[in-house]
Amino acid sequence: MSEEIGTERLRTLDRGLAIVEFLSRKGPTPLAGLRKATGLANATLLRLLHTLQECGWVRRNIAEGQYELAHSLGDLLGERARAHPLAELATPFLLKMRSRNIGLPSDLSTPIGLGKLEIVESTRMRGPMAPARTGLGICPSMVRSGHGRATLAFAPRQQAQVHLEYLKVSGDKTDRLWIEDGRLSAELEATRKRGFGLREQGYWVTRGFDPGPDLGAMAVPILSSSGLHGTVSVVWLREDMSMQDVLDLGALPDLQETAARIGAELDRTGTKAPRFSRSG
Repeated sequence: MSEEIGTERLRTLDRGLAIVEFLSRKGPTPLAGLRKATGLANATLLRLLHTLQECGWVRRNIAEGQYELAHSLGDLLGERARAHPLAELATPFLLKMRSRNIGLPSDLSTPIGLGKLEIVESTRMRGPMAPARTGLGICPSMVRSGHGRATLAFAPRQQAQVHLEYLKVSGDKTDRLWIEDGRLSAELEATRKRGFGLREQGYWVTRGFDPGPDLGAMAVPILSSSGLHGTVSVVWLREDMSMQDVLDLGALPDLQETAARIGAELDRTGTKAPRFSRSG
């Protein structure tokens, strides 16, 4: 190997490591942010990112198009710097959903603590022409969202009860009322019968997010042999279509098939479902 080739490879390695180091500190970052941080031209940067993706070090999320370190790096780097394992594993299945091809985007949710969910991946596209803002980072209500209702209805009984006991004490006022007056119990029974959680009409996450258009959403559980990992939904604009319209388009079997495929992959990879207790 000539000295010139060796020097070029070292320069490429240095540049790749600089990207990894930056992402480990800053977390998900768009291409423009990486370009500004590294000073590299787009072509060079994209070539390096492609290599890092091929090697399993970096992934690009769907909704924001941002780059982040892959969760498969294990404990080598900080937990918050890496992708959520469910998001990383589910991405190829979300991209193949039939509903996405007819304009029904999806959100992927997972429990991240007692009584708390987070959207960790989404096929809602970003930009002024998108029908709704991206869902990443939203923490939907476990009581009034489709994700939350599917979580409580289909999680193992003990895990559902742990979340409910926490929400009775620490949930917001509206969620506590739903639990206390029996409305949530009735809704969860209806959820089990129809096979999906349905977002309460008029519900919206208000903290830190603009209300946006009135959205409908239905969510189904992602289950493996170890329990419930999360939920996957389809989202639609209520002014454009009704829930029956969405069902007529075949969204429910598409959701169920996708959730089953993700669940099978979770079992194949030995990924365990998250578990929570009052003691932490």
